[in-house]
Order: sequence, then structure tokens, then C-alpha cells
Amino acid sequence: MGVLTFCGACGTVTGSLYLLESGRKKILIDCGLYQGLEADKLNFSFPFDPEDIDYVILTHAHLDHSGRLLELVRDGFRGKIFTVQATIELLQIVLEDRLHLEPRIGPKELASDVISRCHPVEYDETFGLPGGIRFRLRDAGHILGSAHLELWCEGQKFAFSGDIGRTGTPIIRDPSPPDEADFLIMESTYGGRRHPPLGRAKRQLKLIIERAQRENARVFIPSFAIGRAQELLYYFNELVESGEIEPLPVILDSPMALKVTRVYARHTELYDEEALEKLARGDRIFSFPLFFSTASSEASRRIEELSPPYVVIAGSGMVTGGRIIDHLKRHLPERNTFVVFVGFQAKGTPGREILHRRPWVKLDHELVENRARIFRIEAFSAHADHRELLSWLDHFDKPPHRIFLTHGEPEARDTLKRDIQKRFRSRVETPSLGRQFVF
Repeated sequence: MGVLTFCGACGTVTGSLYLLESGRKKILIDCGLYQGLEADKLNFSFPFDPEDIDYVILTHAHLDHSGRLLELVRDGFRGKIFTVQATIELLQIVLEDRLHLEPRIGPKELASDVISRCHPVEYDETFGLPGGIRFRLRDAGHILGSAHLELWCEGQKFAFSGDIGRTGTPIIRDPSPPDEADFLIMESTYGGRRHPPLGRAKRQLKLIIERAQRENARVFIPSFAIGRAQELLYYFNELVESGEIEPLPVILDSPMALKVTRVYARHTELYDEEALEKLARGDRIFSFPLFFSTASSEASRRIEELSPPYVVIAGSGMVTGGRIIDHLKRHLPERNTFVVFVGFQAKGTPGREILHRRPWVKLDHELVENRARIFRIEAFSAHADHRELLSWLDHFDKPPHRIFLTHGEPEARDTLKRDIQKRFRSRVETPSLGRQFVF
């Protein structure tokens, strides 16, 4: 007999965390940070003793799937962490950045302690663990190194979707879904919503930049350092080098995103065919005329010396921290400021407030007037939308016996649940926090 406990991401899009117990073994799938409303309370403690955990299997490096590994190791975890090599390299950057922003968590060496427990595994190879447990990671097409997890335990097969990517996303390969499972734990971030076609993202970006050039506007793009920043650079590379837009200063104002871009540049074995063809032609896919990056705080401050139009890409993607805060504190009250959102904005985050055009927004404990012009490019999302989630399920040779929907706000989960039940004969549940499933 085994038990799966839902320890996070139930009714929210952050805080991914599952505990699987079989025999004497305890395995965590992801160990993510909550973000947004009540995050501090939810992140305060674990519903288990970290010393008792034997293994962690990590689907990818985004903070909401990996961030609490710091607390896990700090509080006594001494086991192994299994994930893809590219994820290990990204994870170190993510955890070092979190420690820099939140030094109260522990000493800076804590990130290295986490990384020392990581063991790389290859996509599509099956690995055995004590107790008759086996697992395999498959490419999830979400960010570099992202994975779906297949796990065999107690004579049953589980599949954990992690975050499901989209077909046709630039740079990385398309998702490689499992083909069968008895029990599926599946994300529902964009349940009930449909993204515009991916090709529209570049067209929208082009139109916004052309307008900014006509109006001499400053363009600020809050961006996740992993995945989204690299996609933006990829599209700017195409727009500038093809002559579709006149070159203008584009500044990657994020030391973290700069480090991540170097990891992306190292792992070309994970690229899709289009990106590989560009490299073969000698194209530097993350660079173009008038592209700059700023590593130091001093270099970041000197952006103020530029005359618009120009573009600043900076973290964090939900405006919860990072250099984007300083830029928006200065320029959000100005009408010739463009703020372009290219990712999901969770409830309770400053990004959500700005996106909804609240007249005043709290940034770093300071109320700032919001008079900027706000744009949203939904086609940039790295998450599958409602239709794509259902299409992902279609790859299963037969529907799982039970499907547990997590990693989505209540309305999104409920909408996806209804449509899955219409198409498949699976039992579909939306587990609450702490729900235990005995198998």
C-alpha cells in the first residue's frame, strides 16, 4: 500500500509539492515556492519532517517548483535530488538568486548544499530506486530541461505532468507526453482559457515596438528569467536582423537572466530543429545590433541616461522583486511608459494589479501611481492552454483511471475538469491541500 499526499499547488498556480510514500521510502515530486497572496504563511513550514525524505524528483527549475529546496536541505533533508542536467545548472542560478533576495533563509552556501545533492538523469531513461520504485523523465517542452515524470510504484503507474509546454515554442523541443498511466497528476494553469496562436506573439511585439518608436516611449517588459527572457531575445533577433523593425536599444537588465541565457547557449542538444538550423547558419540567436546586458547595479542605473525609445527586459515576471521594481517605481506614473506583460500574473502580485490598471500599485512597500500604457501578449505563454491540455491528454493510449488536477486557480481547475469528464471516462478530482490518496 502507498500514499500520495498533495502538499502544494491545490487551488493555486504556485507551490508545487507532492509526497509519495511506499514501503519505507518517501519521495517528493517538486518542492516549489508559493507566490502571491498568503505566500509567507504557506511557505512557513512543511507538513512533514524533511529528515524523513529519501529522494526528490524535480520536474524543472522554475521557483514555484524548486524554490523550497533551500528550506528542505536547511531543515534536514540529506537524500538525493534527481533531475535533468540543464535543470541542475538552472537550479543553482534560481536558488542563489533567492538567497540573495532573502538572506534570512540561510547562508549563501546553502544553494551549493542543494546542488551537491543533485544527480543528473537523461530524458527517456528508466532509473530504479530501492523498494521496487522506478521512474523516467520525458521532455515537457516548457523550459530548458523541463520534464514530465513517469513513476512505477506498488504495481501502479503514476504520471506527473509538471508544467506542460506548447507545441511550436521557439528554441526548445515540443512536449513528449506519456502514453499511459493509472493515475495522472496534471497541471491546469490555463484551464478554460485559450492562447492566441504562437505566431501572433512576434507580430504583437513588433507592433508595440513600432508604436514605442513613433512615440519615443520607454518599454518595460517584466519577464521570467528562465524561458521567457530567452524567447524575447530570440524574437528580437528575428525582428531586427530581418529588418522588420528598426534597431533600438534592447537591454537585458537581469543578472539572473543573463546567466540563464548562458545555460541555454550551452545546451544546444535540447534545441528544436529551427533553432539548430539558425545556429548552423552562424546566427547568434540571443544577440542582435543594439542589444546590451547589464550585470552590475551601476550599469542598471545608467539606463536612465538613455533617451527613449528603448526596451528593458527585467525580472521578476510578476513584478514581485528584481530590477523591474526600480524601473517601474520611476516610470509607472508616466504616460510615455509602456509596460508589456508576457506571462501569467498570479492573484495578489503587483503584476496582476498593474495589468488590471489599478490607479495605484504597491511596489516595494511604496504606493506608485499607474498612468502607464499596459499591453499583454498572451501568445507568449509557456503553458499549454485549455485546448492544448486536452490535446496533451489525447496522446494517452487509454485514459488514466484517475486524474488529479492541480496547479491552477479554482475556476481553471473546475472548467478543465468538466471538459475532461466529457471526453474521457476517467475519474477527475480537484484535490484540496493535504488530500491523501491511498493506492
